[in-house]
Amino acid sequence: MAIKNILKVLLLSAVLVSCTDSDERFTRKYPCKFKFDMALHPTSALTRCLDNPTMFVRVDVKRENGVFVFYVYPNSGKDNERIVLGTDKENYLVGQVGANNSIIVGASTFNGHKAYDAQCPNCLDTYSGSSFPLAFSQNGQTVSCKNCSRTYQLNTDGITDNGLRLLEYRVRVEFDQLGNKKALWV
Repeated sequence: MAIKNILKVLLLSAVLVSCTDSDERFTRKYPCKFKFDMALHPTSALTRCLDNPTMFVRVDVKRENGVFVFYVYPNSGKDNERIVLGTDKENYLVGQVGANNSIIVGASTFNGHKAYDAQCPNCLDTYSGSSFPLAFSQNGQTVSCKNCSRTYQLNTDGITDNGLRLLEYRVRVEFDQLGNKKALWV
């Protein structure tokens, strides 16, 4: 009986340690409540970026005339979009989105779906305020801060040359019964 209890404690400890290690990279500093219904917007760059490694988009979330509007800026610099969330259900599932209502979403070459805060984490920690926007650079594979001149690699977990990281949010992609992507949750 004592051996079973010891094994249970060891197993529980291993589970807790493994969860803690992987959870450390996800920020809780700034809330992010974001759902995008890909079934309602199948041709959007926000939908397409999840199927195309190295494609990222910046999404600025604004409230206009009582509904949420997503301004989507692909890393290619082309085909910017304005997506009005036209249903009550869509609007209910969006809230504060990161430090300044802006995130970067996409598919990394090596590490799957990613979502980062679109504000510079170094400047957020160093200065007061929450408006330190990152801009796509180097063919859209990095983002740079004009305030501190740091550059973050999008395909390698948002890391700079000196090891600093972008603020990363958990991403979940929901599928329908046929295996089609249905919704993006951040």
